[in-house]
Amino acid sequence: MELRHLRYFVVLAQEENFHRAAQRLHVSQSPLSRQMQALQAEIGAALLEPHGRGVRLTPAGRLFAQRAEAILAASDAAVTEARLMGQGRIGTIPIGFETGTAYFGTLAAIVTTARRREPRITLDLTPMSSAEQWEALQAGTIALGYGHYPPDDPDLAWREISRARIGVVLAGDHRLAARPELTLADLRGEPVLLQPRRHYPRLHDDLIAAVRARGLVLDVLAEITDLEAILALVAGGDAVTFLPENQIPILLLGTAVWKPVTDLDVHRADIVMWRRQDERSPLLRPLIDIVREVAERPRHEPDHPSGRSSGHEHGGDPANRPGIGESG
Repeated sequence: MELRHLRYFVVLAQEENFHRAAQRLHVSQSPLSRQMQALQAEIGAALLEPHGRGVRLTPAGRLFAQRAEAILAASDAAVTEARLMGQGRIGTIPIGFETGTAYFGTLAAIVTTARRREPRITLDLTPMSSAEQWEALQAGTIALGYGHYPPDDPDLAWREISRARIGVVLAGDHRLAARPELTLADLRGEPVLLQPRRHYPRLHDDLIAAVRARGLVLDVLAEITDLEAILALVAGGDAVTFLPENQIPILLLGTAVWKPVTDLDVHRADIVMWRRQDERSPLLRPLIDIVREVAERPRHEPDHPSGRSSGHEHGGDPANRPGIGESG
């Protein structure tokens, strides 16, 4: 039994007349009659019976027609979905992202643009650190990573799409909160809360090194994983912490305030990563193009004071490759 036999039978069931069915199917009436006879013989049941100048379905024929229509609909859907997937217009893209970037970072712009252009593509977001994203990319459990550190692995391509300076976060009633800007010396003796180094090793090291370069030492009171808990303690006046400028919107939900530190030249970047071998994947390629597009949009928000992404793609001619830090 072939799909065309089911199509012939469904049309005949709808028309209840061999002549009209043959016209719809663009076949001769005699071959159609023989196909239906062979179908009934294969099934071992009468599906049609004479009725006036045409035919009508038997009880077995009505049941078979319902099942045949469902099979044909499923077959057509499978063909359509396979074609769309081959064109990169349907499917699921698993994405790893750093906690705190999904709403306030440029990841939101990437996701919004992708869903508007290709609503049939599902973006499955999972929180994980940059280091975890590198491993997940290599293992194939995610197709795209959105983190803060570029990978050292030559098999992974990446692009820096934004960069934000690090400042200090204080309680709203802190003795330094009224100042428009601070220096590291102003923070001498202040207890500091940080997230664990294992989550942001390079940022952690850069911060410590920048402070030591000024002859100071941070008085780290504790390392706490949960950022919300840190901000709650900071807002209560227990300590200060450091955050990139693009996370100011988080602080607007509470009473803590962000202040620039003039002699702290430390930034945190937003990096998008993917496997180099997936560069031309029909499913992933449109999303990579959106990443490049979003990276090149003028920015006036706090997350990018300079106005746009700077530099060029890593490993290529700046004249031919826009953006910064893309490997490949």
